[in-house]
Amino acid sequence: MDDRPPASAYVAAVGMTVAFALSFVATKTALKGFEPLLIALLRFTFAGAVLWVVWRLRPVREPVTRAELGRLALVGFVSLTVYFSFENLGIARTSASEAAILIATIPIFVALIGAFVPAERPSGRQWAGILLSFAGIVALVLAAGGAGGGSLTGNLLVLAASVSGAAYAILARRLLVSRSALFVTAWQNLFGALFMAPLALVEALLMGVRRPTAQAAGGVLFLTLVCSILAYLLLNYAFRFLPASRVSVFINLTPVVAVASAYALLGERLTVAQGVAAAVVVAGVWVANSGRRGSATGELGLRSPSAG
Repeated sequence: MDDRPPASAYVAAVGMTVAFALSFVATKTALKGFEPLLIALLRFTFAGAVLWVVWRLRPVREPVTRAELGRLALVGFVSLTVYFSFENLGIARTSASEAAILIATIPIFVALIGAFVPAERPSGRQWAGILLSFAGIVALVLAAGGAGGGSLTGNLLVLAASVSGAAYAILARRLLVSRSALFVTAWQNLFGALFMAPLALVEALLMGVRRPTAQAAGGVLFLTLVCSILAYLLLNYAFRFLPASRVSVFINLTPVVAVASAYALLGERLTVAQGVAAAVVVAGVWVANSGRRGSATGELGLRSPSAG
């Protein structure tokens, strides 16, 4: 019996990485007309409403138990409310390059947490790939010349987002073994919006509400459709077939995509040092995701007959 994950799981992980990489630019754009927590509330509310309607229109809907609602609420709180509170506030206070390298520490935290979870415990090869790709991230940022605009506060906020992102990877992995990506993503956004609403209200009372520009509104729309809906559907689909430590290492491709986008869209020069660093990141991802599957590390029996 072939226990290897389907190729579509890896395609989903790559697609998720591209969408998340573009979210840095979209967030910076949205911040020109919206406060950080309001951005998060708007994208979760719109995304949750769209996904919930799609889920309700399916011919066969998955029943929801009270116990599952509790787990979904926890996933939504950790993955969206906590993560994006820290990330949006951090991005507003630091540079994109520094934010990218700190978000790239998610696989490190996943591995540290996974070391205490037998089903998620990374192998030596995966550890090597994680550390290699992270080394490439460091080299890539340094090769870019260290863009200014960062701050210690902003960096600490983004690092806190990385920790919560790692916790989400472990939590969602267990839920998605038996549930569809659409089901989890819809409830995840609804609970994320529910918990974010009081925080955004406090922010509005303290900071006020600005008149948004068309460009900022476009940034929120992109974040909603591409990052909150498409990216999380792809991410949750990948989690159904791959261990959290293997999926999360793809996040290290984010700065590579950012450099390529800047080169293609903005005409920025791609140096030899940046190219080498990007190659190291890709090599690390390959090392972590290659080798034999199906060992006693929890990779057997992870598929669900209810794929979709």
